[in-house]
Amino acid sequence: MEDLNFILKFEYKGKPHILEVRPWVQRYKIAFKVTIEEHEITYEQDEEGRLRAISDEPHFSRAVDHGLIGFVAEKIEEAIAGEE
Repeated sequence: MEDLNFILKFEYKGKPHILEVRPWVQRYKIAFKVTIEEHEITYEQDEEGRLRAISDEPHFSRAVDHGLIGFVAEKIEEAIAGEE
């Protein structure tokens, strides 16, 4: 199977980030796994078609900037829409 991973390069709050996005193809949907600040985050579409973040680790919420998590969701949406 072809490697569908892609790289996001961006700056957030003056800090450069390079993140690998790993699409996770399931039977009826696709999710995206990203490691942010050493925490595994899964992004999947909500009822409105926007990406939402779900931590793969319990109690991580204080460890990662919530704004960064939302910013990464926007960057993934742009990349899959071809707006990168």
